[in-house]
Amino acid sequence: MDSADNHPWASVSILDESPLNSRDNPCPILIADDLPLEAVRVFRSAFSDVSVLASRDHTVPGLLAAAEGVRVVVTTPRYTLDDALFRALPDSVEIIALYSAGHDHVDIEAARRHRKAVINTPNVLADSVADLAMTLLLGAARRVVEGFDLIRSGTWSGFAPTLLLGRELRGQVLGIYGMGSIGREVSTRAQAFGMNIAYRSRTQLPRSVEYGARFIADDRDFLGSCDILLLSASLTPHTRKFLNAERIAWLKPGAIVVNISRGELIDDNALIEALMSGHVAAAGLDVFDNEPTVDPRYLRMPSVFALPHIGSATVEGRVSMADVLVEGIERLLVGEEPSNRLA
Repeated sequence: MDSADNHPWASVSILDESPLNSRDNPCPILIADDLPLEAVRVFRSAFSDVSVLASRDHTVPGLLAAAEGVRVVVTTPRYTLDDALFRALPDSVEIIALYSAGHDHVDIEAARRHRKAVINTPNVLADSVADLAMTLLLGAARRVVEGFDLIRSGTWSGFAPTLLLGRELRGQVLGIYGMGSIGREVSTRAQAFGMNIAYRSRTQLPRSVEYGARFIADDRDFLGSCDILLLSASLTPHTRKFLNAERIAWLKPGAIVVNISRGELIDDNALIEALMSGHVAAAGLDVFDNEPTVDPRYLRMPSVFALPHIGSATVEGRVSMADVLVEGIERLLVGEEPSNRLA
């Protein structure tokens, strides 16, 4: 366990078997990853037979061995759920509960072929991720990495009027690529900072929920309006490498790029070149292509404010994810159709 996980908010249950007052539902459930203790308690308060896979067994063989006789497997993006894994799962497994909102690591068609129900956790992480989006946006705009390095290195020589001049947010245009629930929450927060909002989505939102944001249907016009670009679209074949060299050139000189979606939305070579040339002034990145590997060039750039994919990492968010999965599992077990079903 990383030392960063020793924070009192970050309790993780691995071997915790403390009894809880459950609803005495005997459905056997396997939690195949380390979850926060409070999230595990949500499952154990609803079901009387919940086991947690030990960290040493966080492998596909470990999962398959532990899933024997289990009806529900709770998984995370640690596991790629492809046709081979669905084929190898024990026949007892009926439900895959994804402890994530994203499902690009799951072959949904394979799940259907193998008659495995799949549910996820949509629409419960918008506040957590939107909060972090503002953190990244502010960190990049106010040159937080450079300031932190001055303090840590002991080289700060005192206040100076020219020291680390950044950008105010008021009056800036925040362009949101992907105006789903997270994008809308970021829009609300950014407007409180006095920002103007433009957005690009597959379709325009009803005016009743745009809340002053301006829809721009053309990529070039949209990107050309952005002082700060926020990537919050889902990863699809259409959005993969959306931010490439051509589109970066359409951004205003000195624009800031923030990514809270998936690293694959960005062509790393193109963004790094733009950062080196100054066409993109700074970037706030919580996600990366080929995670957990990060292109080392980003780490050498003081204009890059980077975090390790923690957009949804709040106590409230993690507990809400468990609540949503428990409700979905309970509905499936009685033959009902949960709203968060993917397969």
